[in-house]
Amino acid sequence: MLRITFLRNMLLLSLVLVTVLPLYDLFYIYPTYRNLLTQETEDDAVRFVNYLVRTLKLEDLSLNREQIAPTFTREARLLMQDSLLVKLRVFSPRGEIIFSTVPGEIGTINSSPYFHQIVARGRVYSKVVSRDRETAEGKHLPVDVVETYVPVMNSRGFGGALEVYYNVTRNQQRIDQLTRRSTLLLLGLCGGMLLVVLLLLYKAKKFWLQREQAEIDLQSNNEALEERIQKRTGQLLLANQQLTAEIAERTLAQAALKAALAETEAGREKINGILNSVADGLLVVDQQQRVVLMNAAAETALGISFSAVAERPLAEALAGSGLEQLFQEALADPDQPGHFDFSRETGNPDRPERVYQGRCSPLLSQAGEISGQIVLMQDVSRERALDRMKSEFLAMAAHELHTPITTIMGYTELLVTHPLEEFQPEQRREFVNYIYDKAQALARMVDDLLDVSRIEAGQMLSLKKETFALSAALDQVRRTTRLSGSHKLRLDVVPDDIELHADRLRFEQLMANLLGNAVKYSPDGGEITIIARLVDDNLQVTVSDQGIGMSEEQAIHVFERFYRADTSTTAVAGTGLGMSVAKIIVDAHGGHIWLESEEGVGTRVSFTLPVVPTERGGD
Repeated sequence: MLRITFLRNMLLLSLVLVTVLPLYDLFYIYPTYRNLLTQETEDDAVRFVNYLVRTLKLEDLSLNREQIAPTFTREARLLMQDSLLVKLRVFSPRGEIIFSTVPGEIGTINSSPYFHQIVARGRVYSKVVSRDRETAEGKHLPVDVVETYVPVMNSRGFGGALEVYYNVTRNQQRIDQLTRRSTLLLLGLCGGMLLVVLLLLYKAKKFWLQREQAEIDLQSNNEALEERIQKRTGQLLLANQQLTAEIAERTLAQAALKAALAETEAGREKINGILNSVADGLLVVDQQQRVVLMNAAAETALGISFSAVAERPLAEALAGSGLEQLFQEALADPDQPGHFDFSRETGNPDRPERVYQGRCSPLLSQAGEISGQIVLMQDVSRERALDRMKSEFLAMAAHELHTPITTIMGYTELLVTHPLEEFQPEQRREFVNYIYDKAQALARMVDDLLDVSRIEAGQMLSLKKETFALSAALDQVRRTTRLSGSHKLRLDVVPDDIELHADRLRFEQLMANLLGNAVKYSPDGGEITIIARLVDDNLQVTVSDQGIGMSEEQAIHVFERFYRADTSTTAVAGTGLGMSVAKIIVDAHGGHIWLESEEGVGTRVSFTLPVVPTERGGD
């Protein structure tokens, strides 16, 4: 029965408790009660002595026989009426008994070490003395007492001591009685627990014997059952082998099917990825012109969703877009590939439409027969815009060249066909200056065209760098730029002695282009400001006007070649090369140029050029 772990542990625990608890009560609880009794008695003695010292006004005194007045004797005898107070003695600082409730002890000297080593140093000394045991002074008493020495301290140190004997016989008897009762109670509880455990062990023994018999019977039944199972297992193994073979065949078939599906899905995803990554729109229709396939670019170009028009006729899918007739004509004859252009509104005021070029081609099956058609839609908005800008540039350049040439020829013919004496010197000078200004304008235009041509050919812009005063170059630009009476030009150069190491002619060409644009795009006049500052190691120049400004879309393309920020209400003469050439010059010097503009407010063009010489361009 001891093989049951729980019962064995309970038996051991009961034996331990029966042994330990009484010992715990005897060696811990009982001494604790005695110490508590001693401490309480000691505290009572200290309170009693303090009361006696205050009552008799013994504070700050050194006790001797002369200070023991009759009042002290009377007070002490009154206190002795307390049945618990056995004896009261008073000691001088050197240990002499100067008062005792036992008169025969007066004059005796206490030379014990505890008095001089403990009490004389200001500490209370207590000792429990059982009956017929020796006190601290080696005497015997018929009762249990607590002997307590309480020092009397003054400003000079130890002033004496009072010794009190308290009778604790009754309290000691109560503690002994309580200890015996608790010990008996613990012994009874532990014995009861031990008895219960023994009873459980007895019943467990009977249960264990029954269990062993049941196990023997169960073992016999198991052996018989195993014989029947072995016979049945042979039959099941044969059936299982057949089933395993069938499952293996089905598993192989499922794996092959899954691999084929995965390969098909991967191919479909690959095709979809390729179609969606193509920038051009791709539309596939069958022989009945039903929508078979579209990529994302085609959805954007036609403004329809493939999921909404799949397997539907193309004419129905394009209904309301205005493209039905165009696509039907292009797809009418599969043997004759069609080409057509169409445009779509974007809703963006800066780029209101996109232009697409469509090309049709037949879709052939594996047998080489036509099974449908493919329509490829390419966004040619940029190409059409470039063609338009080039055409406009040629027309504008012809006009810009024709006007000054006509003026030069007119003034030249006037001077050639008439004697010079017919004109005043001021008139002749005015004619010559006007011819010179127009010739300079032609030269600048030709320079711009040559610069753009060099860049288009992949050549670097030729630079002839020199060190020159910025203010002198700006004054030259101001003199050669004609301003109308409604324009005011303000120069703000700080400091005014800035020197720049760059190609001066290119710099003046750059400033002339920016200043000319500011004048042209300020038709109502206003103030044009040129601000120059040194920022770190760079010169930063800003040209601002109060003109018509431009939109955000126009500002993005303003530095492109042939681009002119014109609308139907803001058409301004020019070739569209000024800002492009300005960027070319700034880049060649290793600088940076940018533009800020707001419609109806004005434009501010800023650029930086390094003050320290760089190796970009050519010297």
